[in-house]
Amino acid sequence: MVLTHRKVNGMNVDAQKTESSPLNSIDNTNKVQEETPSKERHHRGIGTIQLGVIVFFAVSGGPFGIEEAVASGGVFFSLIAFAILPWIISLPEALVTAELGSTYTEASGTVAWVEEAFENYPYLAFLQGCLAWTSGATDNAIYPVLFWEYARQLLGNDEEEGDSLLRFIYLSGTCLILAYINYRGLEAVGDMSITICVLAMSPFLVFIVVGFNQIQPSRWLQTANSIGNNSTMDNIVDENESWDISGVMWGPFLNNLFWNLNSYDSAASFAGEVKDPGRAFPKAMFLSVGFVALAYLLPLLVATGCSSAGREEWVDGYLATIVADVVGPWCGAWVVIAAGLSNLAMFQSEMSSDAYQIMGMAERGFLPQIFSRKSSKYGTPIYGIMLGVGVILLMNMSSSLTHLIEMLNFNYALSLLLAFMAFLKLRISKPELHRPYRIPLPTW
Repeated sequence: MVLTHRKVNGMNVDAQKTESSPLNSIDNTNKVQEETPSKERHHRGIGTIQLGVIVFFAVSGGPFGIEEAVASGGVFFSLIAFAILPWIISLPEALVTAELGSTYTEASGTVAWVEEAFENYPYLAFLQGCLAWTSGATDNAIYPVLFWEYARQLLGNDEEEGDSLLRFIYLSGTCLILAYINYRGLEAVGDMSITICVLAMSPFLVFIVVGFNQIQPSRWLQTANSIGNNSTMDNIVDENESWDISGVMWGPFLNNLFWNLNSYDSAASFAGEVKDPGRAFPKAMFLSVGFVALAYLLPLLVATGCSSAGREEWVDGYLATIVADVVGPWCGAWVVIAAGLSNLAMFQSEMSSDAYQIMGMAERGFLPQIFSRKSSKYGTPIYGIMLGVGVILLMNMSSSLTHLIEMLNFNYALSLLLAFMAFLKLRISKPELHRPYRIPLPTW
């Protein structure tokens, strides 16, 4: 296949002065007119708070789906991981996104970073686009499955053969409805995400307050070897024998952690929709990293401190059961509703990012131009949305949340590696490039 590509029309702009702050280190050394790789969209309406909350849903959306970490790694290692890894894994990714997202304000996102960094190897940019998009589509297939699992846990129902058709109808219907909402446009996504964030996190605030006095700190020290010896866990350990070290199933454990703490770079596809990216991006990235870390750690501290459940009981959706036991059935039901609302926002955030990336790749010549067309009524990339829906419907035929996460992580890890390589290459080969925000660290 021969790749033909073109860069998005650039604009000559003046280097802008902005006030210095701990969250906003601006490179003001280049004050002459120069070509900046940006393209104006039909509007720039997303501010710092809206962008930060949208990124929160692109990455996390709340403590939904953390059960696999406890089941595979035990309480102690899970708490340590969620306390430390956001600052080791998430923060560097968020900082790179802040710098390059505010520099290349176009829909192609990380594809633009890779193409500009490795100009003589356009196939790397195409590969980056494929990896980033497939990981995003896989991520979107997870959200309806996750809500299905939470609902089953609250109702106390086990998966039966006769449920497979109902499950597929539910997952497909949910996907189509949410895709239609996404098609209606991005202008209200920021405000809607803030509203959903308040509603989705509210039951966990109640849970933390009520459960605080019931915590037994000694339970936080339970390792993978000290809890759970039933046949179910023995079978899981046998299947992952090569990964089983000191009772920790490192494969599922690391997969879950990586899934729960990544995707900050997806915000780059929204860069063209952000007001004053040089100021908004770094502040929104710091806001989202802190919010994600707290949204995982605090509920997990209370849940593990209040529950004596063995690791075999920490299946998908079990967090809702603990909340129901500690606070009451009404709050457990609230958590399930919160999971549905959070999935709505996560689905919209991810699908928007994926669809705009497809549009940006078409604008750069990597895909047929039909994908660059937008809805005349809502200004959304309709063909990018349709492509995402088709792939997600196929993925929803899988019954395993773990398999979806493994597929996502493999593609995303390669995509993230290319993005970091592009960041370093641009720092070295284009030091004079105007960067509205620059990470306050030297290249070496």
